[in-house]
Amino acid sequence: MKDAQNHGHDLRLDLNLITGHSEGKLEWARKTGLFSHCRIIKADLDLLGMMLCGGAIGAASCYPDAIEFERENRDRADEFDLPDDRNPLEDCLGFQFHMIEPGGAFIVIARDFQLI
Repeated sequence: MKDAQNHGHDLRLDLNLITGHSEGKLEWARKTGLFSHCRIIKADLDLLGMMLCGGAIGAASCYPDAIEFERENRDRADEFDLPDDRNPLEDCLGFQFHMIEPGGAFIVIARDFQLI
């Protein structure tokens, strides 16, 4: 979702999270993951693979050093860089999600994350 006033973009993901287990049964809760002031979103998703595997996330990681994380995951020329005075990478966090195979993966670099 675009926030034109603040020159930014937010990403909301509806999640069905495992919150616990008892007596062999899983406990679930519906939550929303809100990534605020996104700088970069990179997706390599196989939508058919996600559908066949239930769209589940197999692994997720957060990286506090978004500059190094972006450098390791860059797929554009090193000499091409945008001025980042509005949303500098050093103010961001890096997030990487791997879907259950063959669903793919996606990356989000954003200033903030909340689970609501």
